[in-house]
This record gives sequence, C-alpha cells and structure tokens, in this order.
Amino acid sequence: MRRTIASLLRILAGVPIVSTVFVGMLFLVLGATLAGRSVGLSAAIFGSMLFCTVGYWKRDWFRRIRGRLFAVMLPLGFVLYVVPALLAPTGGPPDGNVRNCFLGGTHAFSRYSPGNVIPEFDQIKVGLSLLPLGEVDSAEAARIRSLVLPSYEAMEADPEFRQLGSVMGMAYGELFHMDFRTGHYYVVLPEAAAGERTACLVFLHGMGGNMKACLWVLSKLAERHRCAVIAPTFGFGNWDKPGGAEFAAEVVREALATLPLDPKRVFLMGYSNGAMGVTRAAMEAPELFRGLIYLSPITEDELFSRQEFLSPQDRKFLFLHGGRDMRIPRSFVEGTVGSLRRFGCDVALKVYDEEDHYLLFSQQEAVVDDIVKFLSDEREVTIRCRHDSKVKST
Repeated sequence: MRRTIASLLRILAGVPIVSTVFVGMLFLVLGATLAGRSVGLSAAIFGSMLFCTVGYWKRDWFRRIRGRLFAVMLPLGFVLYVVPALLAPTGGPPDGNVRNCFLGGTHAFSRYSPGNVIPEFDQIKVGLSLLPLGEVDSAEAARIRSLVLPSYEAMEADPEFRQLGSVMGMAYGELFHMDFRTGHYYVVLPEAAAGERTACLVFLHGMGGNMKACLWVLSKLAERHRCAVIAPTFGFGNWDKPGGAEFAAEVVREALATLPLDPKRVFLMGYSNGAMGVTRAAMEAPELFRGLIYLSPITEDELFSRQEFLSPQDRKFLFLHGGRDMRIPRSFVEGTVGSLRRFGCDVALKVYDEEDHYLLFSQQEAVVDDIVKFLSDEREVTIRCRHDSKVKST
C-alpha cells in the first residue's frame, strides 16, 4: 500500500516537473533572444534536478553524485534566471509617452515575473512554433510567423517599447483559471503642445493576449495623426466574458480624466475577437465613442438591433477585412455591413482582396493610413459642425 501511494505521489509531482523541463527545453531550442534561452535552460535544470530528486533519491548511484551535482547545477540554474531578471524591462516610466497603466493605480507592473523576464519576442516565437499542434496547419503557421516576428524584431530596436515589458502573463493567468483582471492598459501618447487635447484610439486585442506588436503597429498613429493609442488588457481576449465591456469603458473614463485627450474624438477599434468587445463596450457606454472600427472582426450581429447600440445616430463605422480571410469569410462581414446599413448606420467597408486574417501585420502601412483617414474625416466633420454653430450664433 505504501509503495502504491508513493508511486501515485511521484506521478502527481512528476507532471508539473516534466512540464517545466519540457517548456524550458522549448525556450532553449526555439527562443529568439539570449535572455529567453537562458531562462529556458534555467527551467530545464531546475526541473531535471527535481525530477531526479523525486524519482531517484534512494538509488545508490544518485546518492553518490547528488552532492556534487546539486553543488554545480543549482547555482548555475539560479544565475541563468537571475541575470535576465536583473536586466528585465522595468515597465517604462509612469509619465513616459509609452507606458503601462492600471485602473486606479491598484496594481503595479510585475517586473520579475516569468512573463516579463522572458522577452515577449521569445514567448510569441515559441507559441507560433506550436500552432501546427492545434487547429492551424503548418502553412498558415509559417505565414503568421513571417508576418509577426519581423514586427517584434523591429520593435526591439525601439527603446521605449523594449522597456515597456510584457503583460502576456495575464493571458496565461486566464488559461490556468488564475486572476487576470488586473485593470492593466497600455498608453501611447503623441507629442502635443501645451494644453492640446488629442484624439484617442482605444484598441481591444484579439485572442492570445495583449501582444505588444499590435500596439507597436498602431503607435504610428501617434506620429502621423497626433492620436493617442490605449490598449486595455483582458486576459486571453475573451471580451464577451462578463466584465469585458465594463472594463473597456472604465479605462476610457479614467484616461479622459487623467490624460490630455479630446472627449469628442475617442474611437474604439477591435481586432478579431476584440470586435465583440467593441460592440459590447459601445452598448455599455454609447456616449464615449465617436466611431467604431472593426478589423478582421468576429461580430455578434444579434446585438446590432438593440437601441443602446444604435442610439448615437451620428456615429460612424469602419470595417477593414481581408478578402481571403478563411476564419471570418468575406461574405459574413459583407452581411454584417449590410445589416448595419439597413438600420441606418453610416458604414464604410474596405476589403483587401489578396489578404487574410492577419492584415494588421501584412498591410501595416495601408491599415494605419485607412485608420488615419477615418479619424481625419471625423475631425473635419467635428470642426465643420463647430464652425457652423458659431456662424449661426453670430
């Protein structure tokens, strides 16, 4: 009986230990940076030492070598993690143009967590390498890697984004049923004159977490349109879960109260799964958003007929979609646009005929230009309306 219980306990302990070794080897072999490979080797060493301890502690051959083995390997594993941790991104200055924020300041950036010590570049590279093990075939996985990884390479050359660190750990928290609702959001502010209030694009990320590469692509809006970008973090990206829409609205209200933003020029954009958050946040707080942008969207068309969604009659919509998107077929999006137009909404649709679901990366310049045009048209309308009202009053 004792042997049976001992064997079961070793099996229970062995599952997380073997998983640690496996994950460590993945980062060691597939990692993109020295820091990522170093942490991977550290995990593999600690996991192997635990495995030997659980499985071979009473074996004569292990007793003879364990003292020397532990004396060498444990300090080595410790150093391999501590050095990258000491060099890990700080999260950036709290008053910088690119920064991490938390609702009400209730949380702080976790600099020494594995999700930040391991560079996000490595995390994404390893994750994309494993895509063929799921529902994504090898050809599509290779295309995604060819589009996303160069953006991370370019982003690493930007010191502000490098120090921004990573919040991908919050996505993993949701996967493992841990706390992921930390109230975190990224902020990118443009250079603005004293007293100037700028437009703002609120970006809701898709499935997989709040990837910095998406923020880096959209940060070009700050340069070209003097438009702030805010990107709330909601775990793995299940914006249809309770609290998602409310959180997005809370972030906008706090940003309007604390940042130099024009409350009449706040636009909401969702990528893929984030589009569900756009619809729900627009229903939660219809007064906040001047326009809505749906990028390669997953939509909940049954919500579009509700009065709380249709109430701002002057709101404009923009849909950007890939003609070869196999995840959300073009016909679906065209049907959604048709439904909104029948409800009397002002909707623009642009289809990139040769692109798929990942046009945010494959057509970075064109997508940013289309967003700039949408925001610029709205600004011209706002300025014209203000001018007309002044003429009438005189």
